[in-house]
Amino acid sequence: MTYAVICSGAYGLESMVSSSGPGMAILTLAVLPFIWAAPLSLACSELSARFPVEGGYYRWARLAFGEFVGYLAGWLTWLAIFATNASFAVLFADYLRHFVPGMSWPGHFAAAAGLVWFTVYLNYRGIRLVGGAAVTLTVLIFLPFLALTAMGVLQWKFDPFSPFVAPGKAAGAAFLEGLGIAIWLYSGFEKLTVNAEEVENPSRSFPLALAWAVPLVALSYIIPTAAALAAHNDWADWGVAHFSDAAAAVGGPVLGAAMTAGGLASNACLLLVTVLGQSRLPVVLAEDGLFPDVFRRRDRRFGSPVTSLLVGGGVLTALCFVPFAPLAGLFSMVQVMSYMLIYASLLRLRARPAAGAAAGFRIPLGRAGLVLMTAPSVALAVLVIFQSLRGSEGFGWKAAGLAVAVFGSGPVSYLFFRKRTRPAVAGLPAAGPAE
Repeated sequence: MTYAVICSGAYGLESMVSSSGPGMAILTLAVLPFIWAAPLSLACSELSARFPVEGGYYRWARLAFGEFVGYLAGWLTWLAIFATNASFAVLFADYLRHFVPGMSWPGHFAAAAGLVWFTVYLNYRGIRLVGGAAVTLTVLIFLPFLALTAMGVLQWKFDPFSPFVAPGKAAGAAFLEGLGIAIWLYSGFEKLTVNAEEVENPSRSFPLALAWAVPLVALSYIIPTAAALAAHNDWADWGVAHFSDAAAAVGGPVLGAAMTAGGLASNACLLLVTVLGQSRLPVVLAEDGLFPDVFRRRDRRFGSPVTSLLVGGGVLTALCFVPFAPLAGLFSMVQVMSYMLIYASLLRLRARPAAGAAAGFRIPLGRAGLVLMTAPSVALAVLVIFQSLRGSEGFGWKAAGLAVAVFGSGPVSYLFFRKRTRPAVAGLPAAGPAE
C-alpha cells in the first residue's frame, strides 16, 4: 500500500520528457530520491516509529508546535491530497481515450467522476478490502512495464539521454519545467501515517515499508522511461498518457493496450489508497474539536468515516473538470509547505522530546546532521513555489492569488472550526482553552 500510494507505475511523468528534455528528465528522476524522497521518508519513518498515532503528520506538528500549527499541517495536506487525487481521476480518463479515441469532454468527466465514486465505495467497505485491491492492482501494473523494459532494451537504437536538454532551453529552465511533476511523482510518503492505529506494529512496519518504497519507486520511473526512449527517439511527442503509444511502438498494439489497461489500474489504485489516508484526517481533526462533529461519524459495520468519504467524493468530482497539469502544479505548491512542517516537527521533537514517545527507528544523525539532510528539500520547496508563481511571461498574478487563497484558508478555517474546549487526545496532552 505504501508503494501504491506513491507510485503504481511510471504513469504521469511523460510530459517531463518533452518539456525538459530526455536527459534532464531522467537525471531529475534519478537525483530527487536522494535530495527529496529519502529525507522525507526518513523523517516520516522516525516520527511514525516514535509517535504511531492516528492522524500522523497532523499529530506530529501539534506535538511539536501546538494546536494551530498542527491544524495548518493537517489542513494544507488535506487540500494538497484533493489536488493529487483529482489528478489520478483525470489521468484515468486520459488513458481511457486509448480505447475510446472519440471520447467527448462530458464522457471524459463522467469517467473521472465515476472512478472517484467507485473508490469512495470501496473505501466505505473498509481498509482490508482497500489493501487487498491495492496489492492485486500493483502486480497487474508491473507486467506491461516489465514487457516494455525488456523489449525496449532488445531494440536499443538511440541514446535515451539525447538531447539532454530540450532545444531552446537553458539547463536551469529545463529542470524547473519538470520539477513540479517530479515532486508530485515522489510525494506521498506521509499519507498512510494518518492510519497508524489501523496498522499492526506501526513502529516497525512504517520504517520498513518506507525503506523499500524509495528505491522501488525510483526504479519504476527511470528504467522503463530509458528503455522506451532507447528503442524509439520520439521524445518530442511525449505527453499525457504517452506510455500507451510508447508501448505500442515497441511491442505492438497488444502491449499498447496492456499498458493502457495498466494506466487505468494504476490511477485507480493510487486514488483508492490515497482516499484511504485522506478520509481519516478530518475524523481526527473532528475528534480534537477542530472540524465539525459530523466528520466523526463512522459506519457501524466497516468503521469507515462516512461523512469524510462523501464530502471528499463531492470535492473530487468538482475538481475532475480541471486538466492534469494544473492539478499536479497546485499539489506540489501546497504539499511542499506541509513537508516543511514535517521537517520542522522532527527537529523540534528531537530538541524537546514529547512524553509517551515509543522506542523505534531513529535517524542516525544529530541535530546538525538533520539540518544538512533536509536542506536540499527546503531549497527544492523554494524552487517549486517560485515555479508555481512564475507565469509564462513573468510573475503569474492568478497563481499568486490562488496561493494566497489556499494558504490563507488555513488560519480562516481554523478560527471558524475551533472550539473553546477539546477532548483529550490519545497519546497527546489534553488541550486547554483555545490558543
